[in-house]
Amino acid sequence: MALFTLIFSFARADEINLTLAGTQENYDYTAKILTRVLEAQGHTVNISSVGDLPMTRLEAMMAAGDISCLILGKTDSRTEQFGLIDIGMTNNLIGQRILFIRGQDQFIYNNVNTLEEFRATDQVAGMGQAWGDVSIWHKNSLPVQPIVGEWRQLYKMVESGQRGIDYISRGAQEMLDEYLLYPDLTVEKKLVLVYQRDHVLYVSPILTKLYRQLSTALEEAQANGLIADIVRGYYPEVYEDPINLDQRRVINLALP
Repeated sequence: MALFTLIFSFARADEINLTLAGTQENYDYTAKILTRVLEAQGHTVNISSVGDLPMTRLEAMMAAGDISCLILGKTDSRTEQFGLIDIGMTNNLIGQRILFIRGQDQFIYNNVNTLEEFRATDQVAGMGQAWGDVSIWHKNSLPVQPIVGEWRQLYKMVESGQRGIDYISRGAQEMLDEYLLYPDLTVEKKLVLVYQRDHVLYVSPILTKLYRQLSTALEEAQANGLIADIVRGYYPEVYEDPINLDQRRVINLALP
């Protein structure tokens, strides 16, 4: 039995090469979690990056097999194009949304306690056109202005106060780096908007063997708690200033 187990272990283990992309924070986290779950299966993992490019370009590269996989919000169009592994990749940290605002606007949110009160502020969210959050904001009758092209324009648009956009919502863990990168904006202090839809892993449709390997690895990692352990170990700062995730008033959002 021991010999059979050893032979089986070698048979299922491969050297896996991944080409990833995205912001440094997204790349680092994706590399960390995929390395951990694949190594738990006995694989050796080698990772390279193509850098941070506009999302439309990243999706085109993944369709062509030039990018192996991406952690993204779940949308119908992505599910049609790519291999979906429908397992939450951040233990729903990404579904706990913190707002980037202009500092002088904090008073608008100080006394908001419910979705109805948040809606009544008439503040407009800025989002990338391809973001899954767009449909969630529509579902909850919240004003949203999607933009085409490079979504990072949104930070300057909010800052200017003259582009019809009042805030950007970001996942709790995304804020950890971004509030340092955009010092002219302020992390809103009181609220967290919560929906139960985590980001998932999409795999290039060309890489069918990789899809099977990642599916097996992530299903086991979810079942045995490895994903939750990775998230807790990687993002302890979400419970510290200025994110303070467990000290915020929760506003629950319905899903489409």
